[in-house]
Amino acid sequence: MKFKRWQNLSEIVPDYIEEFTSNYNSRESILIEVEEFAKENKVPILLPSAAAFLRFLVSVLEPERVLEVGTGIGYSTLNIYYGYPEAEIFTVDSNRKRTAIAKEFFKKAGASIKLLEMDGFDAIREFLSKGETFDLIFIDSVKSEYPFFNYKVQSLLSDRGVAVFDNVLFRGYVTGKEFDKKYKRSVELLNLLLHHVKSYPNFCSSILPVGDGLLLLKRKFVL
Repeated sequence: MKFKRWQNLSEIVPDYIEEFTSNYNSRESILIEVEEFAKENKVPILLPSAAAFLRFLVSVLEPERVLEVGTGIGYSTLNIYYGYPEAEIFTVDSNRKRTAIAKEFFKKAGASIKLLEMDGFDAIREFLSKGETFDLIFIDSVKSEYPFFNYKVQSLLSDRGVAVFDNVLFRGYVTGKEFDKKYKRSVELLNLLLHHVKSYPNFCSSILPVGDGLLLLKRKFVL
């Protein structure tokens, strides 16, 4: 099966809308270069419409510290950087082939980004052991691991922090759309995540049908 994402198109948003919004949202030439590289080499990246939202969110939040789990080739990382260049950005990925490409794009952009080439859970464990917190956490990793990242992410969020999980609608599969049985575990665990976050008494959550679906999670204000 040929997925639209190899053309940087969404499986849940009509093509003409994805293309219109992608063309409407201006971005640096380096970001367009990463998009073209992803198309040519069939590397999954954050879809351009979701990237534009993430960048705007970052510009509003102005986070002092950001943690990204799932660097890939650096596309979402650079969108975070351009959203608020003053932020201290940590990005984590154990795929050395892709992080090597990300490093080149970071260098081209002149972006000061701290890339940790290690397992996401190990990195989070280290941050937790040091009592560190982040004002924005972006998760774009293995979908079946999301529920297990979730609890740790809550502990890493600062009081004003926001967590964003990408691909939570997973091509529409979590909504009941027919899918290949090889995706069964991922779909079940994503649904588990979405069910759990709605029941948290101290957090509020929202799903946005942007890109492949974004889940936003933040602490509730205590009056």
